[in-house]
Amino acid sequence: MKSSYDQLLVDHLRLVNGMFITFSTLFFLASDPLLFSLDKTEIGRARDKAIESHQVVVADMKDMLTRYDGEMVELYSLTSELLLTKQWFLTEGVAWVVKLVHQSPELEKVVADLVNSVNVVGVNDGIKQGFQAARSSAISVEEILGYDEGAKGTLDAAINAFDDFHISVLDNVSELVNEPLSFIKEKSKLPIVKED
Repeated sequence: MKSSYDQLLVDHLRLVNGMFITFSTLFFLASDPLLFSLDKTEIGRARDKAIESHQVVVADMKDMLTRYDGEMVELYSLTSELLLTKQWFLTEGVAWVVKLVHQSPELEKVVADLVNSVNVVGVNDGIKQGFQAARSSAISVEEILGYDEGAKGTLDAAINAFDDFHISVLDNVSELVNEPLSFIKEKSKLPIVKED
């Protein structure tokens, strides 16, 4: 767009200079005392020259309009790109964000901690029930292999972590707001989380 603006200034100066030369010539002819001694043929030639100069100015203006039409097409293209970007985010973009969440290490860790905690609590409950069933034995529940006294606290902590977790890769999505659609599409094809 900068080059178009610079070209516009050059064209403007060219038109102004062309008009100045045309009007200078007409003024010169009108103020020249010899003008009265010129015959009608010479006056006609001067008029034709002024008309020709005017036609050049008109042709230059038509060229400018043609160039502006090209710039309008370029602006239309940029607008279309914005509309395509919006459409992509509303259709495929949302699925991509879900994929980001699904593949995030934070979600994997929180879910793994939650599952592990549930398993330990389940084992503890099984041990307690087994111990009660076999009460005839003289040992306490704490002495049984695999029993974890802190399992309930670990489960509660895992549930709280699940409720409060933050997915860092979603922060990266906001960085793409000003990127063109081609860059965003290419980025969406790359692996999101690097594997060790």
